[in-house]
Amino acid sequence: MLTRLEIKDFALIEHALVLPGEGLNIITGETGAGKSILIDALGSVAGNRTSKDMVRSGRDKAMVEAVFAVDPGHIPADLSESLGLEDEPDIILSREISSNGKTTSRLNGRLVAAGVLRDLAPHLLDIHGQFDNQSIFRTDMHLSLLDRYGGPSMAARLESYDAIYASYANNLRAIRAAGGDPAERERRLDTLRFQLSEIEAVSPQPGEDDKLAKKRKVCANIAHILESLQESHQILAGDDETTAVAFLAMAETALEPAASGLEEAREALEAVRDARFGVEEAAVTLRRLMDTVEADPALLEKIDRRLDLLFRLKRKYGGTIEAVLSYAASAAEELDHAEQDRERLDRLQKEHDTLLIGLSEAARGLHNVRMSLADGLSRDICRELAALDMKNVRFEVSIQSAGDDPMPGRRGIDQVEFLISPNPGEPVRPLVRIASGGEASRIMLAIKTILADADQTPVLVFDEIDTGVSGRTAVRLGERLSMLASRHQVFCVTHLAQIASMADQHLLISKQTDGQATYTQLEMLHELERRGELARLLSGDSGRNEALVLAAQLREEAERFKSGRKKETPPS
Repeated sequence: MLTRLEIKDFALIEHALVLPGEGLNIITGETGAGKSILIDALGSVAGNRTSKDMVRSGRDKAMVEAVFAVDPGHIPADLSESLGLEDEPDIILSREISSNGKTTSRLNGRLVAAGVLRDLAPHLLDIHGQFDNQSIFRTDMHLSLLDRYGGPSMAARLESYDAIYASYANNLRAIRAAGGDPAERERRLDTLRFQLSEIEAVSPQPGEDDKLAKKRKVCANIAHILESLQESHQILAGDDETTAVAFLAMAETALEPAASGLEEAREALEAVRDARFGVEEAAVTLRRLMDTVEADPALLEKIDRRLDLLFRLKRKYGGTIEAVLSYAASAAEELDHAEQDRERLDRLQKEHDTLLIGLSEAARGLHNVRMSLADGLSRDICRELAALDMKNVRFEVSIQSAGDDPMPGRRGIDQVEFLISPNPGEPVRPLVRIASGGEASRIMLAIKTILADADQTPVLVFDEIDTGVSGRTAVRLGERLSMLASRHQVFCVTHLAQIASMADQHLLISKQTDGQATYTQLEMLHELERRGELARLLSGDSGRNEALVLAAQLREEAERFKSGRKKETPPS
């Protein structure tokens, strides 16, 4: 509940400190006193749009601070954790508005974006009367309101559906992790298979390109090599007497006489003889090479083709034979893993199909229940509206599904929208387009009354709810607000005594002037003061005896109603 509201330099309010209580908090005041300023102030800490016009004239900034006492676990766990509210007994929302239009937002004293207040506020209060900000005008809320109407039974169904959907969502994430998009995955595998096949078809060997390059060099220079072999062989052991072998033989013959008498000459003779043997052996090798080496254009072409294949592989897969082989190994490993993933993906896909069938059945079950709930909610809302002097209003709940076989989403397959026909003979149209602020507030009051047990919003604020209402309808309106206040803290701006008489706390707003400045004053009324304010609402004069008597009667009737209501067993 809202336990404290402090306002400084906001519009006509110079400074106000409001300590509201439980139950129904009624706000009254003369026309132009600024009753709606209090609603605007609450809207500002809820993250609603503000303007520099909200700053009191002559002041630099306005400030609004609201303190809410919340039960443990009331704020959703993920939101509470993200905002650091797990161990906070109170939630303090504050907003400063500068005279230049800029704003500063705080949550429990910490600077935050205004969006944080907007995210948190719906769990704390619901303001009805500021047309653009009413939750009933948000079509995304209509489904939640319908589901709440289903009570614990529907809540159990939704919990079961959430569990099925969570399994389905986890399965989808697992499928993406196992290979992502199946078509993209198959394209990747096809590419790997082609690349691996291309490499295996060439079957490159480590160092093969270097060896082939050397061999090609030989083949390309074969004529030059043969000429060199022939020339060398001719010099060493040709047919004439000027060869190296011939000269060595002549030197050997010339040394033999000297070798017979001198030891050193014998050693020289042996060296010459060894040289001749070596040259003769070299000449034999050269002759063999000359007989075996010959030009082979076909071999050169074959080598060139092979080198070209290797070059293409190196250009595509890494620049070297070793890099090509490494890529082939990794591609083969990826394909092997892919086959294993394919088996897992097949299992996941089968699980997906089974889960989707179960999810679709659960969504269809939700749809059927919602169709039944829609009829019941429409009847109940129309009955409540009739009691609130809106007898001719026709209210319907429209449920649409996308196609014959819609894909279930996080909340099922249904799109829910509230429709209304304010006048007989007119077709129903979307509520968000045709209801006035007062009508919408009474429709929301009807919904809140019906959903009182299921609605978890602790603070409800109603403005403009009594527009066009009087007499017995006003009494019924007050009774329903009082009933609603037994389960929520309710704030209501009204100009009707029948509604104000139901107050558990009564706040009077008045406009004062000191001759130089005008300001709005807030005052919590005691019982006698309340009767005087009721008399003013009834007759325009708080001191008229007849009005005071009627005010006292209204208070007594209101207290009897509340006393009788407390004795009743609360509806389930």
